[in-house]
Amino acid sequence: MSDTHSNPLGHGDRELTAARRFLAIFAAFVLLVAALVASVNLVAYRYMLRDANQDVVQLLSGWGRMYKPILFDELQPEIAVYGASWARDAFDPIATGQLLGRRVFNHAVSGGTAYETRRFGESSLADSKLQAAIVNLDTFYRSELVARNRYGFDESILDVDPDGKPNRWVGLRRNYSLALTGWAAGANLELISALHARDAGAARENYLEAYQSADLSSRRSRMETARQQIFPRADEPSGSHDDAEPPPLAAEPAELGKMIDGFCRSGIDIHAYFTPSHARQLHCDPEATKELAALAFLRRKQAACDARIHYYDFGYPNAVTLEGLLQPVKSSRYYRPDNHPRPTVGLLMAARMFGTEFPLGTPALIERDFGVDLLSHENPEGWLLERAARCTGNWGDSGYEEFARALAAD
Repeated sequence: MSDTHSNPLGHGDRELTAARRFLAIFAAFVLLVAALVASVNLVAYRYMLRDANQDVVQLLSGWGRMYKPILFDELQPEIAVYGASWARDAFDPIATGQLLGRRVFNHAVSGGTAYETRRFGESSLADSKLQAAIVNLDTFYRSELVARNRYGFDESILDVDPDGKPNRWVGLRRNYSLALTGWAAGANLELISALHARDAGAARENYLEAYQSADLSSRRSRMETARQQIFPRADEPSGSHDDAEPPPLAAEPAELGKMIDGFCRSGIDIHAYFTPSHARQLHCDPEATKELAALAFLRRKQAACDARIHYYDFGYPNAVTLEGLLQPVKSSRYYRPDNHPRPTVGLLMAARMFGTEFPLGTPALIERDFGVDLLSHENPEGWLLERAARCTGNWGDSGYEEFARALAAD
């Protein structure tokens, strides 16, 4: 009589063997896919390191939080830009580097918060060749509440932890992030697409949003409101178009203070600035509340700093911020469609900050009146108040008629 249970390879054993075989094949498949993804991502990363690609790499908007701390350490710049997208769009690292004769890195990111910006600055201090930092003050002086950090911010890939101690596993975290994460694949797809468009001869504004140009002639209503406020006719009362109180300032910028302290201890010069926003966006504050608060704050910081702090306000009515107010401008030289400054503005700011010649073709009106180093100025409070008063049509002794004629002729 046969025993059905005497089979040494029973039904259960066959299922177990098949399951093991499936898991082995699945694991091999996963490893193969991971190897292919890692290979593609790491090859693409080599393109990120090429000097000729840095304008594309650093001006793309989507993935800066993840790859910029890593790229900074690889590229070892002498000058770095910190802040939100107002700064990211303004400073083309290649063009600015050529103007200044030094390697420039744009560390600004889309929607950058005060905390993120400070932490990027701290990470930059570890074993770097950094000599100067360009710091966008708008990132820190905000009246609205802003999140501590945004999606994609990963402190494990920074050189130091929040306590200032070296991140022990930073090398492993960076290698994993570059090779196997979804953000690496997304960044590489965006990069490859932009590089393909560039190499195919596309205009720069078609593959880099920072170079897109606003059509100011299509914004006539807001432009006319700004024109009437800043350049009132004789029958218009000066300053009659903006009677609202300026927005309240945020508390003293603690994150900015920590960032500046770190740069000062490392002997890194600081060039802090307010963005030159277009006049149609200008919230008129003839008291220059924010700018004067920053002046007092930076003065205190300079007193204990082992490096030099420079402070510039570019946001008052000047030949850049007044573009198109006195004549229609179809294609803006200075502003994107989303009102961010274009890299043409970054070159002007960098020339002023570092005392180099302005780019060829810069209007004389800009060379004469586009920011000063307020911490070196003999009367910075008076300078700020005089420029701020322009937003209400009060030009004082600044030469209203001459300025308007020159602006209209430009």
